[in-house]
Amino acid sequence: MVIGLFGFGTVGKGVFDILAQRADMRVKYVLDLRPLPEVTTAKVTRDLEEILSDPEVDTVIELIGGMNPAYQFVKKSLLAGKNVITANKLLLSTHYGELVGLAKEKGVSLRFSAAAGGGIPWLVNLSRAARVSRIASVSGIMNGTTNYVLDSMDVLGKDFDEALGEAQRLGFAEADPSSDIDGLDTRHKTALSANVAFGVAVEDEAVDAFGIRFVKKLDTEYWKEKGYVLKLIGKACRVGEKGEAVAAYVEPTLIPKDTPEGNIHGCDNIISFEGSHIGKTHFIGAGAGRYPTGYAVVQDCVDVAAGLGGLYHESLVPTPLSNCKAAHAYYLRTDFTSDPFFVRLEKTPAGEGWRTTAVSVSEMHDFARRALAHGKEVFFAGFPEF
Repeated sequence: MVIGLFGFGTVGKGVFDILAQRADMRVKYVLDLRPLPEVTTAKVTRDLEEILSDPEVDTVIELIGGMNPAYQFVKKSLLAGKNVITANKLLLSTHYGELVGLAKEKGVSLRFSAAAGGGIPWLVNLSRAARVSRIASVSGIMNGTTNYVLDSMDVLGKDFDEALGEAQRLGFAEADPSSDIDGLDTRHKTALSANVAFGVAVEDEAVDAFGIRFVKKLDTEYWKEKGYVLKLIGKACRVGEKGEAVAAYVEPTLIPKDTPEGNIHGCDNIISFEGSHIGKTHFIGAGAGRYPTGYAVVQDCVDVAAGLGGLYHESLVPTPLSNCKAAHAYYLRTDFTSDPFFVRLEKTPAGEGWRTTAVSVSEMHDFARRALAHGKEVFFAGFPEF
């Protein structure tokens, strides 16, 4: 396998290091705007066309991240007949249907197992399971930053700002942590997981996402006394009388401490699927990092070399989400008490807020958006079954 590597950041360096140890794979080009004097075994170039026009290069690895120019580079690579491997969750969750369709049309592989779960072999095993089992749901802790923050609040009794600041000092959170704490990173991974599990193409922005930005110490302390721990969970599941529809959402979730999800600490992730013939299966490990993510990227290279193809179903159905058909109880803390939804909501006092009876996911997320639009305080957490 002869490779063009796009990007030489944290993960790109990890992939380069791992590939350097293999005799069956060679990085011929590294695409980067910077001079890279440490790269001596490959040509460093700024010219994408130099790579795509080289017939010896059969595979490109996109590790630039973000939407642009990654989207243009990946699309051009597929059109040029190159296999593409990427860890770009934003790109794949946004343009999933288009890029998968293009890979099929050109008869090349598109693999992205590192885009959700990092070093955890999540998407590849989910894809294998979906070939035999009818997947009912996927769910889990998919973001290490939020898990670190919530774990610090639970175990060490820190408030949100203190826990987030510590995560930033340690390098577990970005200077701008919005993508993590607002649930957007988990939203991308949830959308991708839904697509692989159910053979659909959901719109990333249709996945309801409410993060942990507004959690307070009083929320975690109250529920800790009652045996619950707060985690940010992404979930996608079949809904409807016959499981004919799909729901997908991201929200803070109160989980019993005696469950696998309730015992994930630090920056670790846990992602699970449940399906016919197999029940519930958990995958636990490092969700990010230079070498864990690099390992997953190189595993995709090995799979492409073995002719295993892409990480998707042969059928790909554009599917609107039905979050109105997914319902469970919630903990809700808000001062937006004049809203008609809040007024009619069946609820009982719980700490500084209320515990509701089962309401639909779409109703609760819509309420939170209205509260924030009116400048009101709002935080909620789901009570699903685990």
